[in-house]
Amino acid sequence: MMQAPAQTISQAIRDQRRDRILQVARAVFFEAGYASATMSTIAARLGGSKATLYAYFKSKEELFRAIVCEQCALVQGLVEDPKPGEDVRQALIRIGERLLSLLMADASIRTLRLIVEEGPRAPELAALFMQAGPQLGERRLAEFFAEACEDGRLKPVDPVTAARQFSALVKGNLHLRGLLGLIDDPQPEVIRAEVEAAVDMFLAAYGPAPVAG
Repeated sequence: MMQAPAQTISQAIRDQRRDRILQVARAVFFEAGYASATMSTIAARLGGSKATLYAYFKSKEELFRAIVCEQCALVQGLVEDPKPGEDVRQALIRIGERLLSLLMADASIRTLRLIVEEGPRAPELAALFMQAGPQLGERRLAEFFAEACEDGRLKPVDPVTAARQFSALVKGNLHLRGLLGLIDDPQPEVIRAEVEAAVDMFLAAYGPAPVAG
């Protein structure tokens, strides 16, 4: 049964309001930190009542969880099907650039800082972040590496181990410097150079053996 136009419009309005709440709450969390942020502050920034805010999110924890899940959802499109004629190095550079660009984005850096800050007090949020972000990305990379091993583009290797090692190589020193606030919004050519170096090191270990002439 087709949804009535009025229902469609109503849902669209609710979605817009929810997106606006997440946008404002994210700004408040980033500015004040998780511990100091309050639902009252978020409601005041929205220009509405706390009752309206609580109609969408029952607690600060639930709201923060939604922000974490929204940020982590970006990893779902991290690994795409190989493009026609694309060799494994090209594919890994493409994946690596998307991964490092995502990790170096301001929202990603600030969200991770909040997770690190709040993790000891709320380990369930840290666990949620791991499940929705790094572990999901790891699984998608592992699927790619498993296929690459099967078709001979990579040497036989445990795909999960390969995914973890590839991610660590791509993040390298650049991501740490970003977390420490020592670098801000690196240029695409900087990310490209970092990823190419990581991919070449990865393939030195796991690339297919050269075909004898």
